[in-house]
Amino acid sequence: MQSKTSLVLMITSFFPVAVFKVIARTGDASPAQAKLAVTIGLLLAATQAILSTRWLGHSTYLEKGFLGFLAAGTVWVFLAPPSISSLFVKHSTTLLYVTLFSITLLPQVFGYDPFTFAIAKQWTPEAVWKTPQFRTINFHITYFWSGVFSLAALSCWLGHGKPFYAILLPLILVLGVGLPFSKMYPGYYLKREFPAPSPGPDLSPGTAKELISGMPGAFNPSEGKDISAEIQFDISGEGGGRMVLSIADGKCTYREGEVKSPRLTIRSPGDIWLKVARGEINRAKALMDGLYQVEGDMSLLLRMGQLFRAPSAS
Repeated sequence: MQSKTSLVLMITSFFPVAVFKVIARTGDASPAQAKLAVTIGLLLAATQAILSTRWLGHSTYLEKGFLGFLAAGTVWVFLAPPSISSLFVKHSTTLLYVTLFSITLLPQVFGYDPFTFAIAKQWTPEAVWKTPQFRTINFHITYFWSGVFSLAALSCWLGHGKPFYAILLPLILVLGVGLPFSKMYPGYYLKREFPAPSPGPDLSPGTAKELISGMPGAFNPSEGKDISAEIQFDISGEGGGRMVLSIADGKCTYREGEVKSPRLTIRSPGDIWLKVARGEINRAKALMDGLYQVEGDMSLLLRMGQLFRAPSAS
């Protein structure tokens, strides 16, 4: 429920700025109209922030940024001389992209979570939120968005309000560059960080149960010599069941059943885990996409590609 609320509030956070732009740009665009526009926009942005704090326990970077943008605009329009106050409306699109640039750059510079954290959490399982890979991916994407918004602001400023530079080119940057990059980069990063093992004869079973029961034979003792852990598998579908891998003293053993306190629990449909093991889909990317679930030590899961490498086919 909270995830849906977060998504709705993220979308509606743009509404106060949109209302401001519409009111400020319609009619004769007089100083009085500019004052009305920033006042209504500020009230809407404040309401949005209050609702977000009440329902989610916090306001987002977007809400804080847009609230600051409209608050600064209100002070500017009401206190500056008319010849200067009109500049806020005239250059509001440029200033808006400068605001977006600031909220995508400054938080992580000062040690806070990056801008994309709240958005990425809507689409990824909670188990991956604290992994270094999730954090690194979001840092990279957020810095990329900083570049996109800086180019959009520069386009608006140098284009002197011409529609191509103030509207079309920024939209191309956001929709044609920023969004595709945000969608494709996690998969690219994870495939590079966790390359799939080359399938060998020991990783070609017909069911997940056959696969897991054969994993001790593919165990790499040099990688696992420092590990003492039990991994619980809860596999659904054909060839599924509850199985346990025990790793200790550089050895790995298999048994069916359950363990009381496993270090790692993996819940997956049988066909998904087979594809993961065969390298047909990336283990880390599949987890972020919610194709299977885990509980416990994420670092152990991310090491499984090294712990259980199949021998090369001869």
